[in-house]
Amino acid sequence: RRTMLYPHRPAQHHVSRKSMVLLDADAFLTQLTRILESTREKGTIYVTMKRYAGVDGKKAMPVNTADCRCLVRAVGGKQKISTMVAAKDHRRFMKSYGNIFKVSLDSLKRKERRRAEKKKVAG
Repeated sequence: RRTMLYPHRPAQHHVSRKSMVLLDADAFLTQLTRILESTREKGTIYVTMKRYAGVDGKKAMPVNTADCRCLVRAVGGKQKISTMVAAKDHRRFMKSYGNIFKVSLDSLKRKERRRAEKKKVAG
């Protein structure tokens, strides 16, 4: 007979995880704007970008750079969205993406420097 070291594990918190929603580029930017507005006063948003060559597995064949895409994910405000941007649309997407962030990130607080740091720089 075996004795269990942890016969009664505490119940793990059930976190409702919404699955990632794949959108087209324009719908992604619209949803990203909504997420940024909802987290303007308080909240966190994570945006990640990574190259996607379209080949799964470890034995990936060489891929033409024109065929590569960019996988963009955003998580914030209990919402997960993603999109795939083709190489030919990348410049237009990044321009729109940059404009959205320039407009939305104006509520960031400036980092306050302490007086001691100012004296060190001046002295």
